[in-house]
Amino acid sequence: MKKEIAMEVLSLLATQSKDLNASLIRVRDTCTEEEFDAYRTEVGKILGAMYLDIIKPIHMKYPDLEPEALRQSRLK
Repeated sequence: MKKEIAMEVLSLLATQSKDLNASLIRVRDTCTEEEFDAYRTEVGKILGAMYLDIIKPIHMKYPDLEPEALRQSRLK
């Protein structure tokens, strides 16, 4: 993947992550605790897959695209 495309993908995934996190609040505020727990589990799977399968490999290929805060937390 070219670096330009990697940057676009990271930007799109950041937006998707924010949207998924926002959806958690909406579901928490309108559903039962059981429904929320199930939904949160599935959102966690999606976010985990996004990071492990797409974001992390991009950061490995282009370390300069990895946010400093993430790099520091990973190195601790």
